[in-house]
Amino acid sequence: AAARGLGRLGPLGSGLLGAGGGGNVYLAYHRRLNKKVVLKADKRKLTTKMDFLRREVDILKNLSHQYIPQVYDFFIEGETIYTVMEYIDGESLDRPLKRGEKFSQKQVIFWAVELLQALSYLHNPVHGDPPRGFVHSDIKPANIMRRPNGDISLIDFNIALALGEDIVIGCTAGYASPEHYGLDFSTSSTSTTASMNSNSTMTLDNRTIPLSQYNESASGGSGSAKKMIVPDVRSDIYSLGATLYHLLCGRRPAQNALEVVPLSKDEFSPLLVDIISKSMNPNPDLRYQTADEMLAALYSLHEKDPRTIRLKKAQTVGYSLIALMLAAGIGTAFTGLKRMQASEENLKLAEYSATAYQSGDRFKALSLALEAIPRKQGLFDPKPSAQAQKALTDAVGIYDLADDFTPDRTIELPAEPFAMEMSPDGTTFSCIYAYELRVYDTATLEAVYQKPVAQSALSEVKYVSDSVIAYAGNDGLEVYDLSTQSLLWTGAPATTIAVSHDGSAIAALYKDDTSAAVYDAKSGEQLYTADFAGRKQRVAVNDIFANPHDQIFALNSDGSFLAVSFEDGSLQLFNLAEPDNDLILLEDDSGFAHFEGGFYQKYFAFSASAANSSLFAVVDTKEQVQTGGFEAETPFGVKADERGIFLSYENVLVNIHPETGDQTPLVNTVKTVGNFTVSDKVTMMSADTGYMYFDTDAQLLSEKNTDVSADFMLAKGDTAVIGSMNSTILKIEKMKDHSEADYILYDPKYAHDEARISHNQETLMLFAYDRFYILDFDGNLINETEIPDAENVYDQQYVRTADSSVLEVIYNDGKTVIYNALNGEIVTTEQREKPDLTLHQEFETEDYKVVFDLHGATVLYDRKNDSEIRELTEDAYLTYVTQVGDGLVLQYMTVDGYQYAKLLNENCSETAVMPYLSDIFEGKLIFDCPGGKIRTETIHSLSELIQSGESILEGAE
Repeated sequence: AAARGLGRLGPLGSGLLGAGGGGNVYLAYHRRLNKKVVLKADKRKLTTKMDFLRREVDILKNLSHQYIPQVYDFFIEGETIYTVMEYIDGESLDRPLKRGEKFSQKQVIFWAVELLQALSYLHNPVHGDPPRGFVHSDIKPANIMRRPNGDISLIDFNIALALGEDIVIGCTAGYASPEHYGLDFSTSSTSTTASMNSNSTMTLDNRTIPLSQYNESASGGSGSAKKMIVPDVRSDIYSLGATLYHLLCGRRPAQNALEVVPLSKDEFSPLLVDIISKSMNPNPDLRYQTADEMLAALYSLHEKDPRTIRLKKAQTVGYSLIALMLAAGIGTAFTGLKRMQASEENLKLAEYSATAYQSGDRFKALSLALEAIPRKQGLFDPKPSAQAQKALTDAVGIYDLADDFTPDRTIELPAEPFAMEMSPDGTTFSCIYAYELRVYDTATLEAVYQKPVAQSALSEVKYVSDSVIAYAGNDGLEVYDLSTQSLLWTGAPATTIAVSHDGSAIAALYKDDTSAAVYDAKSGEQLYTADFAGRKQRVAVNDIFANPHDQIFALNSDGSFLAVSFEDGSLQLFNLAEPDNDLILLEDDSGFAHFEGGFYQKYFAFSASAANSSLFAVVDTKEQVQTGGFEAETPFGVKADERGIFLSYENVLVNIHPETGDQTPLVNTVKTVGNFTVSDKVTMMSADTGYMYFDTDAQLLSEKNTDVSADFMLAKGDTAVIGSMNSTILKIEKMKDHSEADYILYDPKYAHDEARISHNQETLMLFAYDRFYILDFDGNLINETEIPDAENVYDQQYVRTADSSVLEVIYNDGKTVIYNALNGEIVTTEQREKPDLTLHQEFETEDYKVVFDLHGATVLYDRKNDSEIRELTEDAYLTYVTQVGDGLVLQYMTVDGYQYAKLLNENCSETAVMPYLSDIFEGKLIFDCPGGKIRTETIHSLSELIQSGESILEGAE
């Protein structure tokens, strides 16, 4: 599986989940996605062509719905079809049915609504190009998962049917429609018509046959009633109805649609019984024709209930008598309804705005947020919502003052990318997808070059210089000059490509060939052939889906050495000019399957990993000696180029010196480092399903959460590009400069957790649990004090009054040492009450009380009547609470030292997030941004935010 782009599926949490005639279902761990996944192995044979299969899989992977699991990948090995899907925590509904568990009618209706919403999305012909819908074809309790929160998820897509394989469909007795068995009871059928009489026979094609023969056909036999009828969306409606039938009464419907006993109208709602009966009509023309139609019937249950109708009739006279009295009230209610409808629409727009911003399209987010905020306050206009204000604030970025990359635009590719590269000067970036190359201008985001490539997920593109690219063309290696728009030369067929750091040589390998060609980059003359002596790199049997990036193929600085890893576990440095001086670094029995590495100056650095072991080594290619290395149980990540050797291990990422082993930290995090890239301004790394930016001092700039993995991260200058092998959307982010907000600049070497301004605005205190620094406003150091017995410090509080500023250091035993924040001298030492070590704290402002418990929710109270306002759930430590006007600012700190704040309005609803907020003083927001930059901002009104948003959009035009 690792060779097919699934990351590395390991043994953690793995096991057989289920088995059947069609194949097995496994629980696996996806190392690249860092999550559990379901691996479905289907042994039924497909006849679909590979190029069509690739396109269809891309469509399936783009399906996204709350009640449908995400499809991550799809591949074929031998005769087995593998689908990699989201793991749904919970149990399938057939389990409680087997235990005899009964479900209430209310619960079944609730699930029916969710299932129909999923089917409406699935059936809707909007997926792919040309657009089409999908039929599930095997809806039953076993394929419905109940999540811990009570919601459901419709699992086990019949991928083969979705791909156009008419004969490969799910067929489960009792839930399958007559069409599943090749029976056509439709009104319009001219070849087969059927009816049932009282003698338990049916008329089929003007022939009378016993129902037992129909049952034989419905059981997969060869009865004369059988013919090829392809299930459609109405077949899913039947299966859903049969599933609801079973959930309601606890018994599976009869396999023969003509023998299904209707549900009791005495036991269940007659209207619900009618809905289920209609959905299970043997004649598909008489069923609900769409999921939306059946959903509408469920929604109208209450309105059509006879009890509701009788109540309405009884009230008619009373209504007419008081009609005049209610006229004014009706007008008010109508106005309220219109406001409610407008409010709901605005909330949707705010949600869309937040989604657009998270996906990377800032300008779309701004447009939607502005649309969600009514500009006038007419009779039907609701007040602006907190959600809309927050969406607008995020998109404007008014409180994000770090010099950081922020969302700018997005690009949608025709398919998910296999490879991505950025030019050395950052002016263009290139991406390969199935099966084409596109080059984009980073300033305009316009495609400046487009060309077909070899039909393999291994196809690559590399930059030879700022304007020259080498890529795996459809007919062979192609070298193209973007500045002159000319093809410079072509070579032999190639997929994998390497370029020397000085741009003088290009190496190329085609799939699993047993030799590689090395060319002169300018002329195209073949300089060398690296003979692999019959060995080859590991290549999937089916290489059309994804590139797992498990192999090393790299040239050194001047193109004299070529490093190649092989599927037998060996690793060799080919001395191209002196073949007799090749270096064999690993033999063919090494047992390693995953390789990473490259060249830096005269050094070659690499890692090799197996299931439970990994090694890292640095080799001096001139002296032919190893200069350093490590061994571990978990994998090392290695990248090396002309800038240095970069090594990751668990939550550590460093630039390592090849001789001394000295390590320069590049990140400061508690999270496991995934993919990473290092530029002159930032270090980017992926973690879980998000990514993080760090500045050149290894300080966290920002963390972005995404729904997909960040497999490609490119950063040069002021532009970053993020892509995923599981998404067609590329995110373009731009570096923002906020130097206009500078207040105090200081040396970032003064490590600290918090920063505060003195009452007289003359000093800045930077403090941590073990020490503090006092600086003047020019950044000069006034005092540095090491706090004694630091391991027993419980808390620190900076206390500022009108005429003094002090730091209170509170110890676990209640001893409190108070330091003067202007000069660092001890003011006094007090013995106070021993603090509550359970991390339970209470904060009080003029109007609010906030109760914080690290292991529970944060609760906000109104101090006037001591009533609870709301609960807040935040995975961070609450440090300060400040009332600003009628609202609140809550300041937090995460376990890895990241500070941020949340702005709440008068209703205690969140309207803004403020990264790096460290202090609030005299109406100023004080931000302690990475890189030793204290910056200031004020709280902006909604009208100011609207004006800023409109200005940004106007500037973009």
